[in-house]
Amino acid sequence: MVDGGADSPAKTGSSQAGPTQAGPTQAGSGVLAARPVLGAGAMLGNTLLIPLMAVAIRYLEALEIGTLEMLSWRTFLVLGVLLPIAALPRFRREVMSADRRAHLVHAAFTISAMSCFYVAIQHLSIATATAINFTTPIFALLLAAVFFGERVTRASWVAVAVGFLGALLILRPSAEGVSFGAGIALVGALLGSGMALAVRRMPARSSNFAVIFHLSLFGGLLFAPLYAAEARIPPLPAWPWLAMLAAVALGVHSLLALAYRLSSSMVVGGLDYARLIWALALGYLLFAEIPDLWDAAGIALIVASGLFILYREMKPRRAPQADMSVS
Repeated sequence: MVDGGADSPAKTGSSQAGPTQAGPTQAGSGVLAARPVLGAGAMLGNTLLIPLMAVAIRYLEALEIGTLEMLSWRTFLVLGVLLPIAALPRFRREVMSADRRAHLVHAAFTISAMSCFYVAIQHLSIATATAINFTTPIFALLLAAVFFGERVTRASWVAVAVGFLGALLILRPSAEGVSFGAGIALVGALLGSGMALAVRRMPARSSNFAVIFHLSLFGGLLFAPLYAAEARIPPLPAWPWLAMLAAVALGVHSLLALAYRLSSSMVVGGLDYARLIWALALGYLLFAEIPDLWDAAGIALIVASGLFILYREMKPRRAPQADMSVS
């Protein structure tokens, strides 16, 4: 269940499905063979799980459970599930054969982005934190241009400007700067773009179980010493929410790994915007959160910018195929 049946493409390697052999809506990461239906389904499930994670964080905050305590117990509970599975011969081989350097890079970005989200959701509405997180495609475009030399079109630069305008409408910086929660959410979006790039280039020999296991293992090694100084047993009312947080987190990271590795950027990025619907609904129903007009305008600009960037960045991949079909 954790592996998601993706070990078969991992064994076949990247030679069977490179990015030039599949269309823009079907191409995978270029490392694993494309399985667009599975990748899209994984992303749709993820759009509901992340807002549910925000709900659990909110209720734990009300029970005076600190951010470090949430992150630590969430990681410990997930490891408690994964360690017995990792002892099985098949999964032990997957863990031992994985590229640990690639997993360390992925874990560093993921844990940092996740920590920012945990903090931001305690200071912002669920919809606002989610909207700021949607600046991730904008940052990913900029990172690809800076570090990989990818060409950015004039239209894409306009979309970047529109997206940042939307972020400014939500952040509404004053002479004192932006709010703490909004600033943390924006940093988390930047780190999230690094996570997306890292997981999409994960070597084929690293199965999805290995991705989740190493992420949890590195998280445990980080949080255990940090939490040791103030370690305590959480109160009984907190345990259902901690268990929910661990279960949702396991599902989120498993589905994200599947989505980014098996489907195209266009599919994954486009479907991710459904998360805003769940965020608005849960925020309103559970916490009576209603975005004001400035937030609503900013959300609309960020969503429009992100969708346009995804469309423009996938569009050049179709031209060579059209020429090949004519010839």
